[in-house]
Amino acid sequence: MSDIIPAVTIDRDALISPFAGELMKSSQRVYAHDAEVFARWLQSLHITPDTITEEVMSAYRGYLLNEYKSATAKRMFSVACRLLGVQVGRKILDSNPAANVRGIKAEDESPHIALSKEQANELLGAIDTSARKGKRDYALLMTLLYTGIRRFECAALTLGDMTVAQGHHILIIQSGKGDRRDIVKLRVEAWRAIDTYLHATDRAALPKTAPLFCQFRRGDSMVEAPISSNVIYRTVTHYAELAKIDNLKPHGMRASFITLSLEGGAKLEQVQYAARHKDPRTTERYHRRKLNLDLNAVDFIHL
Repeated sequence: MSDIIPAVTIDRDALISPFAGELMKSSQRVYAHDAEVFARWLQSLHITPDTITEEVMSAYRGYLLNEYKSATAKRMFSVACRLLGVQVGRKILDSNPAANVRGIKAEDESPHIALSKEQANELLGAIDTSARKGKRDYALLMTLLYTGIRRFECAALTLGDMTVAQGHHILIIQSGKGDRRDIVKLRVEAWRAIDTYLHATDRAALPKTAPLFCQFRRGDSMVEAPISSNVIYRTVTHYAELAKIDNLKPHGMRASFITLSLEGGAKLEQVQYAARHKDPRTTERYHRRKLNLDLNAVDFIHL
């Protein structure tokens, strides 16, 4: 544990170096943050490596549940336990003091909201598409709503990642969650929005390596550089505020895609495949409106 509780400063990269190769860069940043929180919590209580006990880890579990949402607390506690396991493997600790501490169970549902059809249209209607930036923002939100891709995946898209397969427009996710390469169908409505934005910005004929969504500065001034995940976050929250939709974040667009697909009649396995979830239970967690008395399971019983 000595390398995760340095005396003066905390080396974020060194915290997760033992298993960094197993993680995507975005996950490495999250794990480094979680490890740093753990290290600083230990330091605040003047706990040293040789005084970490089961009681200490139980107290840390309680601290996380008090300070964070259950899903975040579960991840952060798991990172702390894994770091201790690394120290056991290095013979720095004799045993893992968290081995017998009860884990944290996350909520059964995603904490993100899912838009109704009316809210989705209000969100899109809040965008002024007379300007080039507005056309980009409209194409961006249409892409998130109609594909459910994650914001880091969206930020990384290039012009070459939008192509055609089997007669359908698709997006190629070069490095998705788990560093997987995936293919996502692009509905014609979203494709048209992207096509309109690309022609309005004279970017349709750029090299395939050019970013699909470019930056804008100071109004309608375009910059030939890829957008970041933070730009996507600010874009979603800005138009959510204009449309008077509370608590909508980029991952809520993914929850909206899943919920609206299921409400539209798609089968769970179809939505699972489109969302690129390994387990259908993960897809189920994103379904935000399970109680539907207009179309309920009891309506399908005919004796």
